[in-house]
Amino acid sequence: MTSFEYGAGCPENSPPAPPAPPARTRTKRNRSRHEESVQAQASAFLAHLEQRRVSSHTLHAYKADLKQLLAWLDSRGLTAADLDRRTCRGYASELALGAAAPATIARKVTSMKAFVAFLAAAGVVDAEAASGIKTPPRAKALPDTISQEEARLLLAVAERDARRLLVEAGFPDDFRASFRAEFREQIQGENRAEIRLRVRNLALLELLYDCGLRSAEACGLRLEDVRRDDGMLIVHGKGSKTRMVPYLPATLEVIDLWLTARPECSDDHLLLTANCNPLDTSDVRRIVGAAGKRAGLSVHPHQLRHACATHLMEEGVDTRVVQEFLGHASIQTTQIYVHVSGAHMRDVYLRSHPRAERERA
Repeated sequence: MTSFEYGAGCPENSPPAPPAPPARTRTKRNRSRHEESVQAQASAFLAHLEQRRVSSHTLHAYKADLKQLLAWLDSRGLTAADLDRRTCRGYASELALGAAAPATIARKVTSMKAFVAFLAAAGVVDAEAASGIKTPPRAKALPDTISQEEARLLLAVAERDARRLLVEAGFPDDFRASFRAEFREQIQGENRAEIRLRVRNLALLELLYDCGLRSAEACGLRLEDVRRDDGMLIVHGKGSKTRMVPYLPATLEVIDLWLTARPECSDDHLLLTANCNPLDTSDVRRIVGAAGKRAGLSVHPHQLRHACATHLMEEGVDTRVVQEFLGHASIQTTQIYVHVSGAHMRDVYLRSHPRAERERA
């Protein structure tokens, strides 16, 4: 078991965690009222999270964590109103004794704290009930990423797939110049639908890698979020935060190709399915995974965000700039990208060390 604190001092030097409160007995009528109360509190909390526009992934995690917490309380004859300091610490201690990974324990404790804060705001529990509970330290793993060469290969294969279909449809090999003018009139039927999807997938991949977007951020882009006057995207990130992200001329070119092929519908999301629905994160995982497979790579969407950040850092971009670019609240989150590959480190070292030039001479 990983050692960590629940208050001051480490477990080895502190009194054992308080035992879980004893179970209570309830009459049938009381149990019914209890279940209604718990359900109402849980529903109100989840509705509060939805109003804050948390991501679907975050909301799903909170639902699962809240279900586990309420089941633990119910097994002891307790309600959410019984979440006092002793009960919160008892729950956190049981989590620590389980087999879950430190990151999972930390998330579950965070979910409990958020629920307690919500209940405290409603006057149900003490605001300090979950204070001082510390979670196990998380291992600082390096980001799962791909190399610059692999990123170029992924995008090249995606463009090749679109190019092949366009050439078969009668476009010249250098299709970009004629595509906008002729797509709607020249291409019909199933081939038209397949080309449309290939061009959309290419636009998605370039947005993820060129702009370092999260999957949900790419799905949330709307037509008006592409600002042509200053070469920026308006990105709606975590916690309803909005930031400005620059894009490359090549990225805009592919976006324009997609806008030509994009189906005509009332939805103003930039990236759409064949049925005019906005892409969701499961669509993004499927598209990126399939594109990676065609390139001989095992890739998931967040790797492209990691790759973008890592490659910017390798090229000498300041950490603060990368922080703003990615939308990180803390510079510590961005600093995981300070790592560089051994090959890149050696290349920079041989180009930069004052003795390296003399050795070459």
